[in-house]
This record gives sequence, C-alpha cells and structure tokens, in this order.
Amino acid sequence: MSVYYDLYASGNPQKKDEQQPLHARVIPSGTLDAKKFIELVSKSNGFSQATIEGCLQAVTDELQHWLKQGWIVEVGELGYFSLSLKCDHPVMEKKEIRSPSIHLNKVNLRINKKFRESLEPLPLERMESPYRSNGNPDEDKCRSILMQHLDEQGCITCVDFTRLAGISRYKATILLNTYLEEGIIRKYGGGKTVVYLKR
Repeated sequence: MSVYYDLYASGNPQKKDEQQPLHARVIPSGTLDAKKFIELVSKSNGFSQATIEGCLQAVTDELQHWLKQGWIVEVGELGYFSLSLKCDHPVMEKKEIRSPSIHLNKVNLRINKKFRESLEPLPLERMESPYRSNGNPDEDKCRSILMQHLDEQGCITCVDFTRLAGISRYKATILLNTYLEEGIIRKYGGGKTVVYLKR
C-alpha cells in the first residue's frame, strides 16, 4: 500500500509576490487510536491485548519516572526521549530568572536511525488531496469531512480535523465545540490527549 502525498506551496508573507517552492505533505490515511493499535499488535504478534496494554503502561510509567529526573531515555529501536524547557519571559541575564519561572516546554523524540531506515524505501504515490481547500471551506463541507473520517477511522483529533478540512486550529476548535453542543460527536480524554468520536 502506498503513502499518498500532495504538493503545497509554503506561505511566506515576507515574499508573497515571489513564487514559493512546493513542499510534499503526506495525505493522512487516518488516525489509529490506542485501542485499535493495541488490537492490531495483538493480532500480528499473538500477545493478548491485556498484556500489550499492560506493557505499554509500564513503559510509559517508567519513561515518565526517568524523564522527571532529567535523563534522556532510549526506548527500544523507537528512539530517544528528552525534555525541553521554556522561560516565562525573555531573559538576558541569569540573575533575572528563578526556577519557578521555568517550565516544561515539550517532550522531544529523536527517532533512532535504524527505525527511520526501516521505513525506506517509502512507497510513495502522488494524488490530489481530497481535503485540499483553495479558500475557507463552508461548514457543511467541514462537517461532511469530519463525519466521513469518523465513519472510517472511529475517532479524530483537533489537529487531524484542522489538516483534513484545511482550516485553522481556531476554526476547527469552534466547529468541534459546535458539533459537541449539537450532540453529533462526543469527547474522550483531556488536555492534549482529547479525541472526538461519533455519538
């Protein structure tokens, strides 16, 4: 099975009068949620779903434990996890800031070279993205894209909806909240792990 991609011009407001180079972008086949992924791993390896879920939870717990102590953690052939920090405001001198003003920025994953090489050669095929939009798609089209994806994949994240519908994150959030109020979708999880499912 091929990985489908389309070509997009990158927006550069500094050079809006100049032709911009095209960039390849994967057209997502969908999103595999954790439950479906565990089910697929179980079918391909023979381990019970409960065993896989337990192992994943144990790895997650141990990873969090060591990251909180400042370690860089290698997880199998996947790669290395590490933390990055951010300051509350721009700092010019060390004495200008104290520890309470420094927070976690994000968790980084540096993919292992062997893992990356295992994906090559990538079977690529170009196609026109069905989600490409030349303007701001109307709400009926966004709703149709969302429901089609939920019928096929079962769940969706805000980021996926943004990409598939070709709209801004702000617009996607407004629409998802509208659909929640209308009762056509429901929300599962919290924070950055929220996914939306068909009610």
